[in-house]
Amino acid sequence: MIQASNGFTSMRVLIVDDDSTTAELTAECLMMDPGVSVRTTGDGAGALLAMAEFMPDVVLLDVELPDASGLDLAPKLKSFVPGRVPRIIIFSGSVQGSDPLHLPNGVDAWLTKPAHLSTLLDCIFRPTGWRTP
Repeated sequence: MIQASNGFTSMRVLIVDDDSTTAELTAECLMMDPGVSVRTTGDGAGALLAMAEFMPDVVLLDVELPDASGLDLAPKLKSFVPGRVPRIIIFSGSVQGSDPLHLPNGVDAWLTKPAHLSTLLDCIFRPTGWRTP
């Protein structure tokens, strides 16, 4: 997170989801907060490119992408930019791997779609938060 000129903390969120409707709706909800910047992409290659250009604080990552598994991608995204470790949140319809005591490598939290907006925001803005509806 970076300190914005208005004194508030701003956050960059990258949404990686091949369902463009889900990605766009999630982005619109997050951008209702003026301190949040959002970028979306629909595949693993786009996620890696966005990591370099956008340097997100949080990545909402779907499991099933057209060119990669989100579970395989998570550790790569986590270590992509030295000194900048994003929070990786799996945001998927799959419940496999969602046990908070046994999260996959590189994953900080797991939310099952559909998630209530307050649950999503809680997970994004609370670094230790883990919840699923």
